[in-house]
Amino acid sequence: MKKVTLFLIAMFCLGLTGCSKDAEINAFITEFESVTKEMTSKIDSDPSAAGIAAAQTAFDGKKAGLKAKWDAIKDAVGFQVSADTKKKLEDSVTSNMKNLVDVSTKNAMKMAEDPDAVKKFEALMKDYQSIFEMPKK
Repeated sequence: MKKVTLFLIAMFCLGLTGCSKDAEINAFITEFESVTKEMTSKIDSDPSAAGIAAAQTAFDGKKAGLKAKWDAIKDAVGFQVSADTKKKLEDSVTSNMKNLVDVSTKNAMKMAEDPDAVKKFEALMKDYQSIFEMPKK
């Protein structure tokens, strides 16, 4: 009887660890930060419509993967995500959004000289934020 109980407890513990989404969330964070860094770098080095188009191209290349990873983790709750990982995700999303806003603020005067750049940046931000959209019911 003790062996059966120990076996069931061991299986339950394995089941709980198998349900953890921490690794998937960390993978999302890594890719999300990498893409954002590439985008901000492209915009910062060329704050014209061409530079923003290059940032959009970089984002487009990773958008489907990011969206798929986000969709896999967005409903994770409770024991599936450690408090540290949840905080890390929240901080990452906030920080990356801020980085994009900061690069546009830093280059606002140059971007303002190119009306196409402003439109492209607005479209890029809308597209970037669409990763986190919840489906409409």
